[in-house]
Amino acid sequence: MFVSSWLVLLFPLLGFVGLSWYGNRISKSFVGLAGCGTIAASFFATLVTLSELLFLPAAERVGHVQTLYQWAAAGSFKLDLAILVDPLSVFMFMIVTGVGFVIHVYSVGYMRDDPEYSRFFAYLNLFIFAMLMLVAAADFFFLIVGWALVGLASYLLIGFWREKTSAVLAARKAFVMNVIGDVGMVIAALVIFETFGTLNFVDVFASAPDKFRPNDDAALLITLLLLVGAFAKSAQLPLHTWLPDAMEGPTPVSALIHAATMVTAGVYLVARCHVLYELAPYTMYFIAGVGIITAVFAGSMAMVQYDIKRVIAYSTMSQLGYMFLAMGIGVYSLGMFHLMTHAFFKALLFLAAGSVIHSLDGEQDLRKMGGLQKVMPLTHATFLIGALALAGFPLTSGYFSKEAIILSSYYAEMGNVFFWTVAVLTAGMTAFYIFRVYFFVFAGSPRSSSPHPHESPAIMVIPLLVLATLALLGGALGPWVESFLAPVFGNVADHPQDSALETIALVAGIGGIATAGVLYMVGESRLAFFKELLAPIYDVLFHKFYVDEIYDYLIVRPTKAIATFLEQKAERDGIDFAVDRVGMQVKAVSHGISLWQSGKVRAYALNMIVGVVTILLFVVFM
Repeated sequence: MFVSSWLVLLFPLLGFVGLSWYGNRISKSFVGLAGCGTIAASFFATLVTLSELLFLPAAERVGHVQTLYQWAAAGSFKLDLAILVDPLSVFMFMIVTGVGFVIHVYSVGYMRDDPEYSRFFAYLNLFIFAMLMLVAAADFFFLIVGWALVGLASYLLIGFWREKTSAVLAARKAFVMNVIGDVGMVIAALVIFETFGTLNFVDVFASAPDKFRPNDDAALLITLLLLVGAFAKSAQLPLHTWLPDAMEGPTPVSALIHAATMVTAGVYLVARCHVLYELAPYTMYFIAGVGIITAVFAGSMAMVQYDIKRVIAYSTMSQLGYMFLAMGIGVYSLGMFHLMTHAFFKALLFLAAGSVIHSLDGEQDLRKMGGLQKVMPLTHATFLIGALALAGFPLTSGYFSKEAIILSSYYAEMGNVFFWTVAVLTAGMTAFYIFRVYFFVFAGSPRSSSPHPHESPAIMVIPLLVLATLALLGGALGPWVESFLAPVFGNVADHPQDSALETIALVAGIGGIATAGVLYMVGESRLAFFKELLAPIYDVLFHKFYVDEIYDYLIVRPTKAIATFLEQKAERDGIDFAVDRVGMQVKAVSHGISLWQSGKVRAYALNMIVGVVTILLFVVFM
């Protein structure tokens, strides 16, 4: 049973290996077919696994560990190469392979002229495999392996254009920031093994309630260490600075990172380990607090940025904040539901933005766009649907998932008025900044220097239409998602009804859209006045609260100064000097000894006789 679950991982791995070895020897058409075909096959295997799971009674859908073979054993400890098949892992399989496949198809057209076409698809397949390994892992060891592979794949793809210094620096920044999270994960795994004697999810979660009382020191330590990894991977405060810079990679990479892989890993980790987090309520409050603060923090920066991809990147940080809020207040299924709808409309927004960038010959500055509504009708329509879904407009997928989280932030057992207030404020900001982008790009008069803006080819537009349909209608899957995930989380989230609070949240979103329309369509001439009036606040937001500068001043510069000092005093004046002195002494001794090497046989014979006589005298008289 569940043999197909291994095929979900196998197909992307085969695609990566095959394209890495033979990609340069085959045509671009075959590269695209192979790259997309492996993910399509993985998605089909996911559907087979899903059908097998659905045939089981709800109570029997959890805890199915599929072991391939024993990886290592030492005494009572054993480590199996195994995957965990349950509703949560299969749910993530569907998102990763489904949305990942659509992004792969889009990439065929977007990257067509790139000379490293085969390398790009090889890395994309590696990225999908790494994320699938992460969510399929049956223990913390292979979870960390997948975690690290996701970081490696993101490094390779963010820095894919190696000739761009900014891309290389962004890839390095992402890698370093995620390694910080990896360290937290490894230490957490060591503490878990010390506490439970195993790293297996099923065993750890089964024995945790007997091991810990609420808010035990060990429970708090484990959950906080795991949270370091989750916050780094999902770009939550204060480990968020890598995500906007990651936009230096190709647009399909941005879509894959933000929608189907990488940043969703942190939310998945908390959901997977919810048993541990429920034993650490303090940590859960901390998760919700960081999530909602990150949501408003990122949303405020998105309101003033001019790079179209960076605005959408900050939007991802903000929406992930909503997901962490849901995890922190214990409505896990709502958080996963928003993860799914977010994957639909965020992939759509990034790919539509890529279509615009493709049309404008690589231009990403909003101030150099405009008037594309008639030139790119399909891209315009799909971007509008994505924007409405992100803004939580009624009947779109984002409305159902985000509004449920906002209402739960007040009525859930761990909710409160602060969480709800900030969530509503963020909803208004979200609607404002995404429609600010919409009006900049598609309304008004053209401001681009591109001579011939045009609609993208069908290979890029069809994925937009698929994602637009999901972003528009995906909200209908909400009840199914909750019931499907109920065996994992143990219950179905309550759905409180409060017309007043729902109306306030809805007005906040529509108000954000209206404000963007008034400022950027009607009162555009007054923008300069408002910028000057709010100059101090505007500067802080535009410079991203100077977090990068603060990190540079407090961490990077002191680290470089210490490294320079150690290089000079420890390495050059210490180690190198000591090694050089040893070499000089050996050289001096060698020079003295070399005087004996005259090359004259008579001298060598005399030396031998003197040596023999000396030894004999020593033997006789001693």
